[in-house]
Amino acid sequence: MDTIRPDLIGVIGAGNFGQTLASLLTYNVNVLLYSRSPVEQETLESLRQASGYTIENTLSPKDLCERCKVIIPVVPSSSFRSVIKEFAGHLHPFHILIHSTKGFDLVKVNLEKKIIKINASNLRTMSQVIRDETQVVRIGCISGPNLSAEIRAGLPAATVVASEYDEVITLGHHILSSPQFKIYGSHDLVGTEFAGALKNMIAISTGIAEGMKLGKNIEALLITRGLREMLLIGQAMGANPRTFFGAAGLGDLIATSTSPDSRNFKFGMKLGQGKNTSTILADSDDLVEGVRTVQLMYHFAQYADLDIPIVEILYGIIFKALPIREAMSYLLDYPYAMDVDYIDLKYDAD
Repeated sequence: MDTIRPDLIGVIGAGNFGQTLASLLTYNVNVLLYSRSPVEQETLESLRQASGYTIENTLSPKDLCERCKVIIPVVPSSSFRSVIKEFAGHLHPFHILIHSTKGFDLVKVNLEKKIIKINASNLRTMSQVIRDETQVVRIGCISGPNLSAEIRAGLPAATVVASEYDEVITLGHHILSSPQFKIYGSHDLVGTEFAGALKNMIAISTGIAEGMKLGKNIEALLITRGLREMLLIGQAMGANPRTFFGAAGLGDLIATSTSPDSRNFKFGMKLGQGKNTSTILADSDDLVEGVRTVQLMYHFAQYADLDIPIVEILYGIIFKALPIREAMSYLLDYPYAMDVDYIDLKYDAD
């Protein structure tokens, strides 16, 4: 612990959003960016925002953990557990981890099998993965309407730092706040994680509508009905419903479901234009977290007996080659009895 610098923050992952967060951090602190392959010095310098702070690159999990008390993992959900395992032997209870991954992990479930059973016990958020694999106690997440292109362009934005610990929320304010980036706090870690992951599915649906040129009215309908499905899933997992109406829920949902900079929205647009899933994914370097989330939530809904027709039709389109127009017609004809029939803000934290 003697080598740890309080003004040095570790970031795991040098992808698009990892670099964006590293850049934001350099308004307030020095950054050590972990990656599997070297990041060019010119790229590192381009990320630096304040002349008084530095950004370095390391290829060593041990080096990162020995030099940084606060670490921010920014890696895909599908590889999150394996990456955390690489760092686990170097992490201690004094470390603080605040992840920024919007997706889920599965425990002992093979998605290649014909019969897939996903329930509350084998569906894990990233904070739960950190608890599973490490000794770290103070855990949080960063989630909100955070489109990388806009943040990198210096446009104003905000995010939520969620944790059970006030210390982690306060720390998030300290290291991430800037004139153009506002931080809100939340004690609902699970709800914040679920909201951030679930909204990716709805962004695919609005992208499909955009690709089919169905108009903004239908896209707005998909967002509002999609929020209903997010709430149903979140509450089934013990999330506070109020979280879904904040920046990490509705805010992130609107940004991701309407912006051409959103990877999930762009994926949906291409589906709506007639391309198939495998072709879109093969032709793109973008990670589309919503595809995996649709698969997981479709099977979770079978277990939890949830009425989530948008997720059902997305699963049909993406994984069963259901014709787009047939799917959208089914959704538009779906017999919703009432408009707002899903809000129950009663919440028992116990």
